[in-house]
Order: sequence, then structure tokens, then C-alpha cells
Amino acid sequence: MALDREQAKSLFEKYRKHRDGIRSNPELAGVCLICGSTHVGPHPEFSQQMICHSCGFAFYRYRCPDCGATVDGRDPLNPACRECGLRQCTCGACGCRSSYGSSP
Repeated sequence: MALDREQAKSLFEKYRKHRDGIRSNPELAGVCLICGSTHVGPHPEFSQQMICHSCGFAFYRYRCPDCGATVDGRDPLNPACRECGLRQCTCGACGCRSSYGSSP
């Protein structure tokens, strides 16, 4: 579902500085929190990333392979894993700590 300009502006203003909960809002997948653009889509080279076609900002946003929750690199509750570089889900899974990762 595409956002209209006012919806995107409202989400941008709400989450630009207070990023808690971004992962729980599906509409935010299509809003760049750097420039406010809605020209955001899948990254052509990295399947777990989205990219803003206006400013070039790329961010992680994907489903957790363990629990199915949304992982969004812009949300402070999805920090980067120091081992594999992917984002950690709120369940604790990441690229190296999931049932799909290379180590237990």
C-alpha cells in the first residue's frame, strides 16, 4: 500500500528522532528517515536491504529467519551483530545466531 505525501511526512516526523518501534510499522519500509522520500525499494544487490532512490541511503529490513518478526536496522532494538554484521532480532537471532546461520 503506497503512502500519500501527508502520511509519509507524518511518519517521517514521528520516527526521525524517536526510532523505537520502526520495525513494527510496515509502512515505514517505504519511508527514508534521512530525506523523507517515499522512493524506497529493495536494494538491487543485497536482498536484506532497502535503498532510498532519492538520497542513496540503504538500510536493513527483513524477516527474522527464526521467529518471523521484522528486523529493521533503523530501530535501536535491532542492533548490528559484532560477529556477522547483520541486525539482531528482538528474539536474539542474527545471521550467525539463527537456525539458518553458520554457527550455533
